[in-house]
Amino acid sequence: QAAAEAQHAHHNLMREVLECPICFETYNQSQLRPKLLQCGHTVCQTCLEKLLANTINGVRCPFCSKVSRMSSISQLADNLTVLKILDCTTSCSATAAFLMCTSCCNRLPRQYCHNCATVLCELCKGEGHLLQGHSVQPIRAAAEQRRKELGAKLAALREVMGHIQKKKAAIDNMSKSMRLKYQAVQQEYAAAEQHLQEELRRSRRAFTASMAEVEKLNGQVLEEQTYHLNIAEVRVLSRCDYLTMLARQSDIALLKDDGTVVEDEELDLRSGLPAAFKLHEPELVKTERSQPVEVGQVATSGFTVSTDDGELDVAPEGDAAGAAGAPGDLYRDVDMDAAAEVVYAGASAGPPVCQFVKKLGCKGTLPGMFNIPVGLCVTAQGEVLVADRGNNRIQIFNRKGFHREIRRNASSIDNFVLSFLGADLPTLVPLSIAISPQGLIGVTDNYDNSVKIYTMDGHCVACHKNQLIKPWGIAAMPSGQFVVSDVEGGKLWCLTVDRSVGVVSYNRLCSAVRPKFVTCDAAGTVYFTQGLALNFEKHQSEPQLEGGFSIGSVDVHGQLGKQFSHFFSEKEDFLCITGMCVDAGGDLLVTDSGRKEILQFPKEGGFKVLIQDGLSCPVGVTTTQKGQLLVLDCWDNCIKVYTYIQRRHSSTS
Repeated sequence: QAAAEAQHAHHNLMREVLECPICFETYNQSQLRPKLLQCGHTVCQTCLEKLLANTINGVRCPFCSKVSRMSSISQLADNLTVLKILDCTTSCSATAAFLMCTSCCNRLPRQYCHNCATVLCELCKGEGHLLQGHSVQPIRAAAEQRRKELGAKLAALREVMGHIQKKKAAIDNMSKSMRLKYQAVQQEYAAAEQHLQEELRRSRRAFTASMAEVEKLNGQVLEEQTYHLNIAEVRVLSRCDYLTMLARQSDIALLKDDGTVVEDEELDLRSGLPAAFKLHEPELVKTERSQPVEVGQVATSGFTVSTDDGELDVAPEGDAAGAAGAPGDLYRDVDMDAAAEVVYAGASAGPPVCQFVKKLGCKGTLPGMFNIPVGLCVTAQGEVLVADRGNNRIQIFNRKGFHREIRRNASSIDNFVLSFLGADLPTLVPLSIAISPQGLIGVTDNYDNSVKIYTMDGHCVACHKNQLIKPWGIAAMPSGQFVVSDVEGGKLWCLTVDRSVGVVSYNRLCSAVRPKFVTCDAAGTVYFTQGLALNFEKHQSEPQLEGGFSIGSVDVHGQLGKQFSHFFSEKEDFLCITGMCVDAGGDLLVTDSGRKEILQFPKEGGFKVLIQDGLSCPVGVTTTQKGQLLVLDCWDNCIKVYTYIQRRHSSTS
């Protein structure tokens, strides 16, 4: 566009230089020779002769009224610069054809014929074009029309490029989810393999124990038989020694023989020897298997991936036709009655457990993507508003996905002045966001430490800075007023806003110690965080988050109410509170980025951990009328949707 404007300015400049400002004819080397007056203006020789005929001894310049004293035209010098340009255009045929009328090639063009797609001078316009019914208009109007057509084509191409980028981002998300699926299947296989190996180890231990038992029994039998053989061996040796001694004393025995015969007892040594004993012979009985041992096999099921919407909708292959015809929906509808029957079927079921449904968004700068989101809220019509701090905008989503965005756009005069002075252009750095029952959006802006009020169309109706040092949290009361926390001023302010006037009034609600995040229930009770808590865990290059470590409350009259101290129970404490909301039943929901949990504090007392897995850094929470819990995860740059069924309070409570 800048190049086109420069080329257009170049053409206008050439017309001013090469045309006589009186007769608008193009200069030449003969009758229309450019003459330079004493005042510096240039006119053609023909027009100068007409001016000289009506005066004596001079010509009055028709532009500055200065008189050039002369008696003849030959006393005036030629404009050599114009003649030089004419010589260059005459010698260069391409340049001459580009600058002159296409029909006569003698005059500069001022008109454009759409039927012939040629440039024409004023004389050639009527001769062969207007009389034939051609569409002829000034070159400037034709160029402006051409720029608009090209601008529309460029806008369409940018839209197509944005659509392609959204599809690429969706495919990248699907690739990540498939890689996670691959890892999950591999982990499942490893677990099954480990289980099988444990079974094999258990079988080996049982087999080893059985072999040891058999070895022990056989060892006892063999040891007993060896014991008996040792005893028999001792008896045999004793008998041998006795007989040897008798053999040595046989001579003396014969001399002393008195005729008495002494017969020795014959011992039966063979009868005491073991004849047979029983042993256990081990034998391996193999378990017959018809197939080799396998831990598992890979089974696949086809599914269809649609990239028509911003998010990838995955449908089984058999239901692809039905999924293609169904319109995209931002939220999944929940059957409240059926879910309530399941939850409250048992008396000891207690509050419901939130179940993960889906994730919306990813990191990026395109519509529907986030970069350090810090706050969210939901309108009565179900639209979701997200304060996208890193992208300096507020994004609005409806049931079909991304709807519109709100940015701070200064006036053209402000932009010109700031650009001329070399200053940065004003931008929007949202810290917190709220929506009033009247449809006004309240935003705390970190760029200029102010509170801005927008309509749903993105029109700014108010900007308030009075007595505010560092406004951070904002909440909408049922009356339509906004409550703003000044974290460094240590106060809570109540703003009354009119759509046509702006901020009508403001007053101090109460004082607190570094109040940061605020929320409000249906009765007008305001809950606010106090103190300074830090989430020391950092995620890549993300900034360190600050929050509160206790919660206070105040009513519409400024009277302090129920408090939640740092240790809200005997064994539990807050680490870093970064967001709060109150559901339709009056229960307080708290996001703790240090604990990475969503806590619920019923009106009757006590607490319950709603979500404690799957959160990286929760910074915002809200509920919808469709029975869902929306959690804004800052480090994952997404909105995580959970099922949420509000507790049923008894009539006596």
